[in-house]
Amino acid sequence: MIWFLVLVLLAFILGLLYYLLIATEGIFLGRRVVVWLYDRVARQYDGIKQFDADYEEAFLARPLLRRLEDIPAPHILDVATGTGRLPALLLAQETFRGRVTALDASAPMLAQAQQKLTAYAGRVTLIHHPATPLPFPDDFFEAVTCLEALEFLPSDAAALREMVRVLKPDGLLLTSRRRDWEGKAFLHRYRSRDNMADLLRSLGLIQVEITLWQVGYDQVWGVKPGRLRD
Repeated sequence: MIWFLVLVLLAFILGLLYYLLIATEGIFLGRRVVVWLYDRVARQYDGIKQFDADYEEAFLARPLLRRLEDIPAPHILDVATGTGRLPALLLAQETFRGRVTALDASAPMLAQAQQKLTAYAGRVTLIHHPATPLPFPDDFFEAVTCLEALEFLPSDAAALREMVRVLKPDGLLLTSRRRDWEGKAFLHRYRSRDNMADLLRSLGLIQVEITLWQVGYDQVWGVKPGRLRD
């Protein structure tokens, strides 16, 4: 009987550790734990995620650039850039004439991004900094992106508020909404489609649109009102 109780307790502890460290990636243990976990896996991160370059180009880079085609050389901020996935995609596009500022709280992840982006020196800036507060003035970027990261930030609403602040009028926001079963494991941090849309509108964004993207995630688009889109 004692051994059975020990096994049950062990299973509970292992399940709890999986939930806290793997499924929710440390978010309920605080920002330092989240950053520490990403520091530990930085070198293996791209291999773990197994991004498909063709899929990413077709369903991420090109749709973003199409929405920015009226801006000759947009300055884009990528929040929680990780290993520089989006900057690398954008800068590889022949039609992209702009530049990217990429920000992340994990120095080892940024080190991986630096290796990936050496060919684009002068067009990309990497900054070691958390998502809130953002170290930029108001109305600074033509577009702000934050992909597969909101659920791991201390407050998605606070982070989005900062992203909207640094967007120029008529600027474009692209973020993501986790919708898989693990996303629902984030409990009160999980947002339905309607709740996410309402949040963006409450921050002043218009033309809010949520589209299917990949397994587990939607793309979420919004525009900061300005002279052309009021």
